[in-house]
Amino acid sequence: MKIFKISSFDISSKKKLEQKPYASALNKSFIQPPVSGRLLTMPVTDTFTKTSPEISFGANLITSQSKFKRLVKKRTMHCIYCNKVLVDEDQLNRLEKSGVFSGSIKNFVAQTKQFYKSMHKAHRTVFRMIANYAVKSPQTTLEQVMQTLYPKALRHLRKSQNPLFRQLKNCARNLPPEYRTRFAAFMRIQECKLKDKPFINEFSAKEFNYQLRNMCKTVSNDRLSSMMLQKAGLLTHPSFKDIHTEVPENIVYKIFNINVKHNSNLKKIKEELPQSKEAIMRQTIYGIRLTGQKLSRNDIIELCDRAIKEISGIPVKVPFSNKSFRYDLIEALDGLPDEKLKRKMLNITKKLPTSMENPYSFITKHATASSDKIGHNLLFPSIVTIEHLKTKYDHGKNVIGNYALCCAFDNNFVRSNRNMRIVLQHYNPENPQKYFNEIFEVVRSGELSVEDCLMQVRTFEEQSGQKIDTSAIADLIEVSETKNKKRGKF
Repeated sequence: MKIFKISSFDISSKKKLEQKPYASALNKSFIQPPVSGRLLTMPVTDTFTKTSPEISFGANLITSQSKFKRLVKKRTMHCIYCNKVLVDEDQLNRLEKSGVFSGSIKNFVAQTKQFYKSMHKAHRTVFRMIANYAVKSPQTTLEQVMQTLYPKALRHLRKSQNPLFRQLKNCARNLPPEYRTRFAAFMRIQECKLKDKPFINEFSAKEFNYQLRNMCKTVSNDRLSSMMLQKAGLLTHPSFKDIHTEVPENIVYKIFNINVKHNSNLKKIKEELPQSKEAIMRQTIYGIRLTGQKLSRNDIIELCDRAIKEISGIPVKVPFSNKSFRYDLIEALDGLPDEKLKRKMLNITKKLPTSMENPYSFITKHATASSDKIGHNLLFPSIVTIEHLKTKYDHGKNVIGNYALCCAFDNNFVRSNRNMRIVLQHYNPENPQKYFNEIFEVVRSGELSVEDCLMQVRTFEEQSGQKIDTSAIADLIEVSETKNKKRGKF
């Protein structure tokens, strides 16, 4: 899984990015006829009238995560943290499958501008850049825009990263001699990545599988996607890394799609198969590459080309990644007796700008990505997710009373910090109350029980330290308590 460490919402050079040229271009692109078709329109806010407290909860009562998430299809719901309008994931999938992401940026901007207010800062900035570009070159694709913006974005990103690298190097002076040598070797590799220089890099089947899996999230052909992932998964078999172990025959047969049953030519076929592990891996990846060609996915083709070179010991260019940088540093500092110094150095890596919070990082990360992946990742942080108010890490249960609706961006933020209070510090303290006011309207509509709603409120208050005013449903609470007393619950 991809893990994002988010530590700050500050965007470097924010003022430069949010100048009038981008805004004016955005406004120009917005002065267009409204998008037709019900599937692509945002849900309109429902108007609720206060009903009698004698509400009858029937079959429509929310009892599962899926039903709770579907609230965004019926009404406008906001994130409990950032208070941005939540986007239905099905809407995102429909846009992708209808070719909106892979088409012209003029059509992309027209079809997705309705989600602009739901986007977070970095993604809004990137969207404004795309909208600005759409005025000058409307038929350009998202993929072409990212490639054009890449050089300038890379320079800005390096400027924001360099002070953190200097801090790490200063800390490294206090390392024992052995670890200073390790750190120097580690940084030499990172310098190659940062300066886009080729170097001999060891092939990692696990990393290849991870990157391919992320790319396949935006492959519309499920059969071909599954086929590629199955082949890539076979490369992670331990025998490929152990020089003393041969690759089991059943793995080889699976890789080359050989049916063992009732095959009279099995012996002859086996002799014709590649014998070395390197040859087997290259052949496997080449098969994945051919599928990538069928799908016209340049990102998959490039990933495979790099992997084949790595297996053959040919120098390659490897993009810099915050995740791999942190993991490689952990490996370089493994066993360091000074835990305080180790923790200080690792904490510096958490401050590296990510594609979730920095527009330049988003652009550089997607410089070779497909248009589908770019469009998907630009909007995905705004989709509705289920937030466990008391986290699973703290033994929070999968019950309606422990759920809240929040965007994918903030859900990831909470998981990274394992503490919602840290996330709440970055937003208006009134946002949770605004969210619960919407939940109270859901209670009045008869979709959510008063008991589940109150449990959500209590759990939030316990975990956040903030109080929620429930006077908007005081009459319903009174009715509920009266009924529970009659049933002997109190």
